[in-house]
Amino acid sequence: MAKYSIASTCDIAQPDWKIEATSLKYNKQTKWLDLYNPTLYIKDIPILYLPYLGFSLNKTRSSGFLKPLIGYSVNEGFLFTLPYYEVISPAADLEIDPTIRTKRGEGVYSTFRFVHSPTSYGELKIGSFKDYDTYQSRYNLAHQVHHGWSFLYTNYDIFVDDDKLYMDLKNANDTDYFYLDSYNYKFKTVDDKILTSKINYITHNDKYYFGIYNTYFKDTSKESNADTMQILPQLNYHIFNNNFLNNFFYSLDANVYNYTRKQGYKALRKTILLPVNYSYSFFDDYLKFSATEQFSFDEVTTNDANTSRLTRLDTFVKIYTNLSKQYKTFNHHISLSATFGMDNYYNYNGVENEYLNTSLVKKSISFKLSQYLIAKDWKINHRLSEVYYIDDSNVENKYSDLLNDVDIQYKDYYLIDNNQYSIADKNVKYNSITVGYNDGIKKLELNYSFKRSISETYTLKGYWKFDGVHKLFGEYSYDVLLNSPKYQIFGISLKKRCWNYNISYKKEILPLLTSDGLASITQRSIYFEIELVPIGGIQQQYQFKSRVKE
Repeated sequence: MAKYSIASTCDIAQPDWKIEATSLKYNKQTKWLDLYNPTLYIKDIPILYLPYLGFSLNKTRSSGFLKPLIGYSVNEGFLFTLPYYEVISPAADLEIDPTIRTKRGEGVYSTFRFVHSPTSYGELKIGSFKDYDTYQSRYNLAHQVHHGWSFLYTNYDIFVDDDKLYMDLKNANDTDYFYLDSYNYKFKTVDDKILTSKINYITHNDKYYFGIYNTYFKDTSKESNADTMQILPQLNYHIFNNNFLNNFFYSLDANVYNYTRKQGYKALRKTILLPVNYSYSFFDDYLKFSATEQFSFDEVTTNDANTSRLTRLDTFVKIYTNLSKQYKTFNHHISLSATFGMDNYYNYNGVENEYLNTSLVKKSISFKLSQYLIAKDWKINHRLSEVYYIDDSNVENKYSDLLNDVDIQYKDYYLIDNNQYSIADKNVKYNSITVGYNDGIKKLELNYSFKRSISETYTLKGYWKFDGVHKLFGEYSYDVLLNSPKYQIFGISLKKRCWNYNISYKKEILPLLTSDGLASITQRSIYFEIELVPIGGIQQQYQFKSRVKE
């Protein structure tokens, strides 16, 4: 046992943090360090005194308590979780996370993780959280007990090479189950009320691809999901581009969809897509030509014995070129294409069904341009596309929306503009403009996003790494239509080999699900995180009292 000792993983001559102890003891076999009467210093300022502190310097898996998770919300009170980790075997472990929110309730979450082969991984999580009566009554919540489970599993090369099984299953009585996860010490909201579960299996090689997909939806806002449509399963078989007779190519895509549910109609859909393509180049590959005959078949049969059937043959003729040239100070690449499309054959039996797309291939010409110029200090990337409808009898407008995307970079400055312009209405339907500067040390970016009659926002964000390890950061977003800020965040962080921290303030307006429907809540919080390597650390979020708006 050594008397009066200093421990730190920083430069011991001038450490950013250190622990001074009256004595310490180190076990070389277990790599466990005991400190007696330790005092934690940040620089030369004493922060914390303890009668004893022990921690392991062993990086292998071992059972024991993990670092606590701490948070605070004016509405939900003090959040505290002390996870316990148990090594069951070299291929499995269990984590138990009892959690409490002093003004809201108590709960426990548990996670079992395992592997059974070098290419597999599985994780089963279950949990339950019960709100206090006063909290449920105050916010008029639909459920007092929030419970659920999730299962994640992946496995490669099960039966043959290059196959994969993927499972992602979720079930909960409401999305608060995920919000109240003991690891959600940052009080991050979960506002997607639809839970999606998947079981997928795929196998492929250089010639084909085969997949089985099962998708199950649960709407947590509904008392019963008996009428929610599920896809159990979807079968997909795809043959990749296959060459025959020199310049001829074909591919195949076949699908079967089984739409099912406990209440309401069900449907079985079968689709086939078979494009046959011919391509040829002229003038020493400067000009290229391709013609595609595309056969498609779509049939939907419902459980009331009604069958919708559509068979069609469509033609696409494309003329295009890809040109590149190197100049003295820059390189230029440009791609131009014009594609003519029309339907040759169309046979529809007239039985309507929501899953059948009966729209015609409108006679049209699609124009596309993409180009980029690149030099030592600058780069320009430009994309433009437009569709002209030759026969406008079955379309609202003769011209589609003009899509124009420009990305300009000069040294550390950049300008990005994504624009969607309606030629018929002579106005902009969507526009997103971003201007900024980023040299890796300083970043400042301003974005304007506009979607006609839906949203209009300004967002300003940036950071400054002023000494290589500290970073000041901030972000502010303003909603023009609501005439109010959407959110704002600013803070400071440090990241070094021996320790790191993050302190930030955030204010945001979030959706809230109540028994009476949707409302909004204004939430303000301060987040604090510090980690001393390898001892560990704490994360804490203080959440101010929120304001609910109906």
